[in-house]
Amino acid sequence: MFTTPMAFPLVLAVSLQPAPHAAPVPASPGEGPVEPAPPGYEDRFQAMQQELDALLKKSRQQDERIRQLEAETGERWLTEQRAEQVRGIVRDVLSDSEQRASFRKDGATSGFDRNFFIASPDGNYRLNIEGQIQSRWSFNFMPTPGLTAGPVTPGGKQNEYGFELRRVRLNFFGNVVDPSWTYRVQIAFERDGTIQNRPLTLEDAFLQKALGGGWFFRMGQWKNFFNYEEINSSRTQQLIERSMLNQYFTTQFIQGALLGWESQHVRTYLSYNDGGGNRNIAVIQKNGNPTDWAFTGRVDWLLTGEWGQMRDMQGWVGSPFAAMAGLAVNAQRASGVVTENRLTVGNGAIPGLDGLVATVAPLNLTSWTADINLRGSGWSGWAAFLGNYMSSSDAGAAARGVGSVLSLGAVVQGGIFITDSVELFARYEGLWVSSGNDGMVGGKFVANALVAQTMNAATVGISWYFAKNAAKFALDGGVAFNPVKFDRGLYGESITGADWRASETGEGAGEVVVRAQMQVLF
Repeated sequence: MFTTPMAFPLVLAVSLQPAPHAAPVPASPGEGPVEPAPPGYEDRFQAMQQELDALLKKSRQQDERIRQLEAETGERWLTEQRAEQVRGIVRDVLSDSEQRASFRKDGATSGFDRNFFIASPDGNYRLNIEGQIQSRWSFNFMPTPGLTAGPVTPGGKQNEYGFELRRVRLNFFGNVVDPSWTYRVQIAFERDGTIQNRPLTLEDAFLQKALGGGWFFRMGQWKNFFNYEEINSSRTQQLIERSMLNQYFTTQFIQGALLGWESQHVRTYLSYNDGGGNRNIAVIQKNGNPTDWAFTGRVDWLLTGEWGQMRDMQGWVGSPFAAMAGLAVNAQRASGVVTENRLTVGNGAIPGLDGLVATVAPLNLTSWTADINLRGSGWSGWAAFLGNYMSSSDAGAAARGVGSVLSLGAVVQGGIFITDSVELFARYEGLWVSSGNDGMVGGKFVANALVAQTMNAATVGISWYFAKNAAKFALDGGVAFNPVKFDRGLYGESITGADWRASETGEGAGEVVVRAQMQVLF
């Protein structure tokens, strides 16, 4: 219990009461004689004064303690209030981070995770979006003997050069229903002169179902699992463009059904399809389907390293050693009927007797490839050996000297990094075609894939990587030591996509190509 200052007057009043039997003190002068103070009065007064001073001191001490206790209680209240405010801020931040989970894989709904994406919270539905832009400047020099001359049939110019958008693509891929159901749709801008000057074309368009145990099933349209150089995306090529040899043998896009199996060290693919190069084809054709059947099979062995290292053709500095070997076969039968816009050897088209239209005949084609890939820290090497055997019992084919044609090819390339972001590269490619067709029709040379020919070419160059393949600039140059005698490959792929052109006369060794290209991936 605390004694307050209110007690002091009462104590003072009691203490100053006259002692018993003491003489009265007059209220004022003149009321009567003043009696002297009784003995011991001064001592009693001093004692009371001391007692009063002690009480006042004790009261001040108690007041000070009360103020201290009030201050401490108030400080604790402020501390708890601040703590609650901080906890509220933390809760708000956590709630906001959940709403902005787009920058995380788990629970994400939109954002960037190697690709821009939109997804359901449970991950069962996801759409990834990515793109590619390749802007290129190229120069082509054709030796004079490779050019025709004259006022009636003038040939091309000796020097051709300029800019082009080599590739502009948008890819949409992801999963539906659950992660085992995947899809991909790829749309590409086509340069003029390709696919009959259509501005856009559909490339990849397929659905795929994971069956468990590494097995999966696919239906739709995709880049055929045949030769490694073509399977490897244009996004991750080492040189500015694939080789002319690739253009000769590649089966490009197909439509069909595929059964695949992937494990830690082996991948296998087997498809039944509409034939090489037959993308965006309908079942009902004006003259009938160009192929009766087609099958493709490939197997890859990862000898050491990781599968991801084989997606890029570069051996990045700091990457471990990796090695992979592959084998593939594509077999198809051309029906002998084909529409005008699908005149390829794979579909049975043979250069016509007048050099302008094609003779169409039933053909059997069997293509094969074997390749080896090596990767190390700052270096890479790759080689492939390809072949095709074409046969036909048709009289029209025999008349053109192509009752049977054997084509063989080889390509070897590699690169070495001179800094962490600068790579030097080189490639050699050769093609040998054994055929009874010399390409001459009515005194005019007609370049095509079935002409007997030998081709050797080499390309060297340099790449600057600003963000690996996501942003890079490359410069290369190549020379063909023999005349290039084909303008399109067996399955219709044009060599102009690689900035080469066929000789107009069957002569003219020494064609030169120089290219500079900037690539951005997003």
